[in-house]
Amino acid sequence: MNPGGRRGVHRELVARVCVVGAGAGGAVAAAELAQAGIDTVLLEGGSHHDPATFDGREDSMMSRLYADGGQQLTQDQSMAILSGRGLGGSTVHNTGLCVPPPEAVCADWEKRGALLDGARGLLSAAAEVMARMGAVLPRDDEVNRNNRILAEGAAALGLETVRPHHNRRDCCGCGGCIVGCATNAKRNVLFSHLEGAATAGLRIVTRARIARVRRAGAGAFEVTGPNLRVRAETVVLAASALQTPVLLLRSGLGPRRLIGRTLRLHPFAPVAAVFDEPVHAWRGVPQTVLVTAGARFLHGERGGFVLMPAPAGPGAVAAFVPGHGRVVTAAMQRLPRLAVAGVLLHDENRGRVRARRDGRPSVRAWPDAFDQEGLHEGIRMLGKLFFAAGARQLLLPFRQRTVVTRPEGLDDPTRYVFRPYETILSSVHPQGTAPMGITGAAPVTPEGEVRGARGLFVADGSLFPTSVGVPPQVTIMALATQVARGLVARLT
Repeated sequence: MNPGGRRGVHRELVARVCVVGAGAGGAVAAAELAQAGIDTVLLEGGSHHDPATFDGREDSMMSRLYADGGQQLTQDQSMAILSGRGLGGSTVHNTGLCVPPPEAVCADWEKRGALLDGARGLLSAAAEVMARMGAVLPRDDEVNRNNRILAEGAAALGLETVRPHHNRRDCCGCGGCIVGCATNAKRNVLFSHLEGAATAGLRIVTRARIARVRRAGAGAFEVTGPNLRVRAETVVLAASALQTPVLLLRSGLGPRRLIGRTLRLHPFAPVAAVFDEPVHAWRGVPQTVLVTAGARFLHGERGGFVLMPAPAGPGAVAAFVPGHGRVVTAAMQRLPRLAVAGVLLHDENRGRVRARRDGRPSVRAWPDAFDQEGLHEGIRMLGKLFFAAGARQLLLPFRQRTVVTRPEGLDDPTRYVFRPYETILSSVHPQGTAPMGITGAAPVTPEGEVRGARGLFVADGSLFPTSVGVPPQVTIMALATQVARGLVARLT
């Protein structure tokens, strides 16, 4: 695989299909198309990052692998939204979690008329994706102390847990997953899809900033950027749930009033716990235990959350701890004894993505009252779990009344104040900004085609009709597989 792309060099390309974005959705869609013999070019705005250059440092790797150097924020700067930039997208720097879409969520999407092949079809595509990625269950010896604490606390309270699959092989357990795997143990889309696709003739162009998609006569599009023009019969947008709606809005394609208005984020509220003994939460395989006792959406009910370990490097922990000065200093001095986890919310509130003049996304989002109640419930459950596992003290994600020293302190409802700048929330799962649906109330058809723009498709997390509730990597890849195969059937 030898992706091209140099700054300052103008390129003009012609292909039958142009795929924009090389993350979980775009890489899969491009691979399916190329391996079916369709002339395809894959464009990626970021670089191709060589794992041999990964140094394991949060400061240097965040700036390389993440959009805006890991500083992508909502418009009011109250919430960080982390997403990937580079060949492979977020699959390069995620923790390797491979969780299929929940059956109940798939059933709901089917009822909404969003799934072309129904719930069974999506679940089958997800199983195929997981097999192709080599997803396996972590061994007992790969469950680090941070994860064991979560399991022990859950067991003490009688809370249900699961051990999720991971797409890793021969992992050394260094714990640096979120800053890129230097040993190639994580089987991201570069290995699972793009290597074979490149052999089959897929052309890959990196550093390809795209500004617009234009009609270019009957049955053709032009994809344009500062140094690039691609003419294609069909275009597939897979630039992320933040960038895909921006491209649609800037290009004037699709039903503008429906695009970017249904953003879900999976808000993540972190909680740190101080233990007497060393935890060394940054060591070993992250996120090998999930607590699903509060995940009502798994049973077809509204709302709910998953409790899961959080990345625990010094930079991540410092970002999770609210406040400044003494509180953060004290937490960092106790870093070896900190366990870190958080509440991943199945959110219902709808945020919004607009296009800024400079082509970047402008995001407005904050949990509404229903979602705040879910976060409240999740933080309280996680705190009780940590105390049941032997924690001496908790650090909650609130700038006021951060420290809790006994379980009863979690029962005070006045402690849970969800306000911008007063509450530490983040997101790594933006989704749902160009959702699929059978009626004109959705901007994209169940086939993935943008309404009113024949030949223009979406194949990323923008397609989700609702929050999926679990890490979305597999769901994105499964939907991209289905969209691409439908396109293959149309073009051949």
